[in-house]
Amino acid sequence: MHHASALPGTGPATLLDERGRPDFRDVFGACLARAAAVEVAVTRVRLATLDLTRSELAGVRSIHVLLTEVNAITLDAEARVLHAHPGRARHVRLLTRLLEEGRLHVRCAPLAGWSPDFTVFHESGTAFACLLGFHWFQRPYPHRGPALASLHEGPAAALASRRFREVWEQAHDIGPAVWSILARARARAVVIPARAG
Repeated sequence: MHHASALPGTGPATLLDERGRPDFRDVFGACLARAAAVEVAVTRVRLATLDLTRSELAGVRSIHVLLTEVNAITLDAEARVLHAHPGRARHVRLLTRLLEEGRLHVRCAPLAGWSPDFTVFHESGTAFACLLGFHWFQRPYPHRGPALASLHEGPAAALASRRFREVWEQAHDIGPAVWSILARARARAVVIPARAG
């Protein structure tokens, strides 16, 4: 008996897990280094796990970040802790600079939603890749079970970008508020001196 395939022909996908190399962080960084524009839809941001580098961001002209929840008190506390550590403060300074340069745009869509988190990477006006699944940058991963994500290219990336823009248009701009929180946290942080080795 012949059964029609239920799988759409949207191109190849690569499954990533926390044990393999390249892992999510490696693939995200490689896509970022190639991209001119990035669209990120995540439930929330953990500043402590972000470790984007200047070289990865060198060619990126715009980063649009969609969040479903932002807690100003939590964001302020996390930013102050990071600013207190000289080795980690650069991550928060980089985000602040991206906001000031107009390259980073942040919107909140508390009444919308998506599942799972995803990031779309654009080059020359075309979506070339989409990372779908957990968005953890830290190593080791925060739980013992599998941390799965997948990399999609071609039509799948274009579809994810269209869905991103649908939510983006309905979300409200919180970029100035995020910048204000990060700037105040830097001003109030008490720097912890590095230990002598």
